[in-house]
Amino acid sequence: MVVLYSMTPSGSREDQSLDVRGMERSQSYAKAVERLGEMAENDVLELCIDEGEPLRTIPFGLRAEGHEILVSEPSQHGVRLLVRKRALLA
Repeated sequence: MVVLYSMTPSGSREDQSLDVRGMERSQSYAKAVERLGEMAENDVLELCIDEGEPLRTIPFGLRAEGHEILVSEPSQHGVRLLVRKRALLA
Protein backbone atom coordinates (compact mmCIF):
# COMPACT_ATOMS: atom_id res chain seq x y z
CA MET A 1 0.00 0.00 0.00
CA VAL A 2 1.36 3.43 -0.94
CA VAL A 3 0.21 6.54 0.91
CA LEU A 4 1.11 9.87 -0.65
CA TYR A 5 1.52 13.02 1.42
CA SER A 6 -0.54 12.18 4.47
CA MET A 7 0.19 13.93 7.74
CA THR A 8 0.94 11.94 10.85
CA PRO A 9 -0.32 12.96 14.29
CA SER A 10 3.17 14.26 15.10
CA GLY A 11 3.00 16.54 12.05
CA SER A 12 5.56 14.63 9.96
CA ARG A 13 4.67 14.00 6.34
CA GLU A 14 4.88 10.46 5.07
CA ASP A 15 5.34 10.05 1.35
CA GLN A 16 4.96 6.27 1.17
CA SER A 17 3.99 3.42 3.45
CA LEU A 18 5.33 -0.15 3.61
CA ASP A 19 4.10 -2.95 5.89
CA VAL A 20 6.62 -5.78 6.27
CA ARG A 21 5.15 -7.37 9.41
CA GLY A 22 5.14 -11.15 9.24
CA MET A 23 8.10 -11.34 6.84
CA GLU A 24 11.51 -12.79 7.66
CA ARG A 25 13.81 -10.07 9.03
CA SER A 26 16.26 -10.12 6.11
CA GLN A 27 13.39 -9.94 3.61
CA SER A 28 11.80 -7.07 5.59
CA TYR A 29 15.06 -5.15 5.55
CA ALA A 30 15.61 -5.78 1.82
CA LYS A 31 12.10 -4.54 0.97
CA ALA A 32 12.62 -1.39 3.08
CA VAL A 33 15.95 -0.65 1.39
CA GLU A 34 14.43 -1.28 -2.04
CA ARG A 35 11.52 1.08 -1.35
CA LEU A 36 13.82 3.79 0.01
CA GLY A 37 15.93 3.40 -3.14
CA GLU A 38 12.89 4.28 -5.24
CA MET A 39 12.15 7.43 -3.22
CA ALA A 40 13.56 10.94 -3.52
CA GLU A 41 16.01 12.24 -0.94
CA ASN A 42 14.23 13.66 2.14
CA ASP A 43 11.02 11.71 1.42
CA VAL A 44 9.57 9.93 4.45
CA LEU A 45 8.69 6.22 4.51
CA GLU A 46 6.22 4.87 7.05
CA LEU A 47 7.57 1.39 7.80
CA CYS A 48 5.57 -1.10 9.88
CA ILE A 49 7.75 -3.88 11.32
CA ASP A 50 7.45 -6.65 13.88
CA GLU A 51 8.75 -6.28 17.42
CA GLY A 52 11.75 -8.31 18.55
CA GLU A 53 14.66 -9.00 16.21
CA PRO A 54 13.40 -6.77 13.36
CA LEU A 55 13.12 -3.83 15.77
CA ARG A 56 16.65 -4.44 17.03
CA THR A 57 18.24 -4.72 13.59
CA ILE A 58 16.27 -2.90 10.87
CA PRO A 59 16.52 0.64 12.30
CA PHE A 60 20.23 0.07 13.01
CA GLY A 61 20.84 -1.03 9.41
CA LEU A 62 18.90 1.88 7.94
CA ARG A 63 20.84 4.36 10.10
CA ALA A 64 24.11 2.71 9.04
CA GLU A 65 23.14 3.43 5.43
CA GLY A 66 22.62 7.09 6.28
CA HIS A 67 18.83 7.24 6.64
CA GLU A 68 17.21 9.05 9.56
CA ILE A 69 14.70 7.42 11.91
CA LEU A 70 12.22 10.20 12.77
CA VAL A 71 9.71 8.18 14.80
CA SER A 72 9.69 4.74 16.40
CA GLU A 73 6.43 3.98 18.18
CA PRO A 74 4.28 0.99 19.08
CA SER A 75 1.42 0.29 16.71
CA GLN A 76 -1.21 -2.36 16.46
CA HIS A 77 0.64 -5.68 16.08
CA GLY A 78 4.14 -4.23 15.76
CA VAL A 79 6.14 -1.02 15.54
CA ARG A 80 5.72 1.99 13.27
CA LEU A 81 8.83 3.76 12.02
CA LEU A 82 9.07 6.97 10.05
CA VAL A 83 12.28 6.91 8.04
CA ARG A 84 13.63 9.93 6.14
CA LYS A 85 15.59 8.91 3.08
CA ARG A 86 19.09 10.31 2.94
CA ALA A 87 21.77 9.85 0.33
CA LEU A 88 23.69 6.64 0.87
CA LEU A 89 27.07 7.06 2.49
CA ALA A 90 29.95 6.56 0.11
